[in-house]
Amino acid sequence: MSLTAPAHSTVGTALQSQSPVDIRPQAIDVSALPPLRLRHPARLTMRLRFERPKRHRPDCARAEEGSVKAEPPRGQDCLMSVGDATYHLEDIHWHTPSEHTVGGVAFPVEQHLKYARTIGERDEDGERDEDGAGAGTAAGAKEYAVLAVFIHPGDANRSLDRLLESALRSEDPWDVPDVAIDTLLPPCTESYRYLGSTTTCPYTTGVRWTVLTHPVQASAAALEHYRSLFPEGNAREVQPLGKRRIAGDIHRWW
Repeated sequence: MSLTAPAHSTVGTALQSQSPVDIRPQAIDVSALPPLRLRHPARLTMRLRFERPKRHRPDCARAEEGSVKAEPPRGQDCLMSVGDATYHLEDIHWHTPSEHTVGGVAFPVEQHLKYARTIGERDEDGERDEDGAGAGTAAGAKEYAVLAVFIHPGDANRSLDRLLESALRSEDPWDVPDVAIDTLLPPCTESYRYLGSTTTCPYTTGVRWTVLTHPVQASAAALEHYRSLFPEGNAREVQPLGKRRIAGDIHRWW
């Protein structure tokens, strides 16, 4: 299974390549996957905003409730590398209940760290990365990688709790200072990986998904506050996996 395949334009492929999906651990292809490396500043002031749903086409008619997004300051190196490909953090947002399920079971909240890179930009070694260019993705186009983390109630998490508890359905953005992004993630980076799509309209395909197997905890009060903003939920329903296979890596620690 290619983990760097570009987006395809055919309708049939798009319908078979949607996210989220149900992950069945017993059916995972265990293999040596490209290493996952994360690099974030120790502390950041995150700018939050409520993003209303966008309807780009008729099949987006199903009500979407939007989400609260947290964006890092411009110019900050918030990076995720998968093998030789390096992506820059665009935003962090949350869905309730979780969009991905594991063996049919959902978590209260799923956190997405959305990263992007430009096809044809230079990689960490200074070489120009042409991955995907000329194979259905034009050079200069964006390729997305999403790091998904399940959240369940438990011990308080200072940065995560403050982000969730600050959430508003507000037209105006607001800041949450002193956020440690690394504390929003578990120490173990064991993961499930597959190719899918964005989970909001227009459901663009070619997204590289990395779903961490280990969840993080947040206080029950913080989770309840975020969930109260979306009484009907703001998660897309599970999509058919089709002929795709989900890969799993060996146990990795930061």
